[in-house]
Amino acid sequence: MDSATATPPATPPALLSALRPSRWGRPPSWGPPIAIAAAAAGLAIAAVAVFRQPRPQVQRPLPVAVVTAQPVSQFLTSRDYTGEVVAGRSSSLGFELPGTLERVLVEEGDRVVAGQPLAHLDRRRLRAQRQQSLAQRNVAAAAVEEVRQQLILAELQRDRRRRLHAQGAISREDLDQQIHGSAALRSRLVQAEGQVDEAEARLRQIDVDLARSVLVAPFDGTVSRRRLDEGVVVSGGQALITLVEAAPLELRVGVPPDAARGLRPGQRHPVRVGDRRLQATVSALLPELDAGSRTATVVLRLPAEDLPVGATARLSLRRSETGAGFWLPTTALVAAERGLWSVYVLGPAGPSLEQGRQVVRRLVEPLHSEGDRSLVRGTLRPGDRVIAAGTHRVVPGVRVTEAP
Repeated sequence: MDSATATPPATPPALLSALRPSRWGRPPSWGPPIAIAAAAAGLAIAAVAVFRQPRPQVQRPLPVAVVTAQPVSQFLTSRDYTGEVVAGRSSSLGFELPGTLERVLVEEGDRVVAGQPLAHLDRRRLRAQRQQSLAQRNVAAAAVEEVRQQLILAELQRDRRRRLHAQGAISREDLDQQIHGSAALRSRLVQAEGQVDEAEARLRQIDVDLARSVLVAPFDGTVSRRRLDEGVVVSGGQALITLVEAAPLELRVGVPPDAARGLRPGQRHPVRVGDRRLQATVSALLPELDAGSRTATVVLRLPAEDLPVGATARLSLRRSETGAGFWLPTTALVAAERGLWSVYVLGPAGPSLEQGRQVVRRLVEPLHSEGDRSLVRGTLRPGDRVIAAGTHRVVPGVRVTEAP
């Protein structure tokens, strides 16, 4: 109660009678001084008690931030899918032949080009075998030349004896012997030429083995791992060097089949690798689903070569979906009973602006979350003023006002 309008306390009856003048006009009799002092003290105490009475507190509406519920019938969703950065080609290289590792020519981290030697085996045995096969081929070639000369002479003699037989100078038996001798020499020539071919084939095989004893880079790339050192006896096919192709890297991501159906080669989609954001291009959609995750594998080409192979990347896919609802800040959602969710809206306005508006609960169902907002449906109505933040400070029934 305001002190300026407070009603003064009632004066005690004894004090009023003492202050009232007598009917004869004479001043009243004041009585003993102690009575007068007591009356004055009581009057002062009563006045102080009145002025110290607590004023009733006026409850002011709580200011809150609100948003207007706007309905939507179609919306875009963005979902992230995790994948792995892989090289276009990554090979574990080794020798086809067994042998002793004589020298490794590269170190980890070296960049190499296609055809560059990387390592080689001890080739002394192969070189010795080549020298032996080369000598055998030369001997076979000499034998071929000798038989060829003999055959030329035998054919000349055969032709001469045919003329002599036609003149009756020699018998048919002499002619037949000469013809048979020429045919035998021709067979020996074919056999000798076969020995030359065999020797040359052994030489070619040794040359192939010599070439295979040198490990070369099949493509341009970077040496990512060196597994063995010189002096080790390796077996055929044993991995020695891991080479990663120096080309635009790829990203392999498993996505649900329904999301993969909307992807086409050549499309560009945002990709995040660590703190880097890139635009990757879809290069292939593998036809088979992954046996473990039952997802379709999407291969995307990354426009960078300096990313670490094996790094985790996130592919963002945006899709247009149909569904009625309201986009609201996620901070507006309040957990309700039985796993439901609710939001607080402003009820009808009071008789005066100072009284604010009452908080009303609306039950909703979250359909999709994206960043700091959520799509919900439920008992909301278009145009409802929804409390966007600070829901922990209010309860249904309390009066609030919109913050400026």
